[in-house]
Amino acid sequence: MEQLLSQLDNNLKELYRKALDADQLLDQLQQQGHGKYQSIFPADGLFQVDSNRFMPYLSESAELVAAIRQTQQFNTATLELVVKQLKQLHLTLANFRTVLQK
Repeated sequence: MEQLLSQLDNNLKELYRKALDADQLLDQLQQQGHGKYQSIFPADGLFQVDSNRFMPYLSESAELVAAIRQTQQFNTATLELVVKQLKQLHLTLANFRTVLQK
């Protein structure tokens, strides 16, 4: 269980810096008149939160991991959701970086 939580924490740490940087870039783009969108992920997707920045999505995933750690129990559905959320964040942040570098 501790190894699993450690891996989830490592993913959260890795995503934190990327999400923070991406949100700063989104702020700059919006100040330049770009980035006129409502949310990063669809409302009917993996996340409950609806935001035009990455950090709220990462916070939702971190809260799920914290809940697992606090109870020292998890059900398969919760773990699966967290893993899918983290994967979606990794992919979307990587795609965002790729688009900006073009």
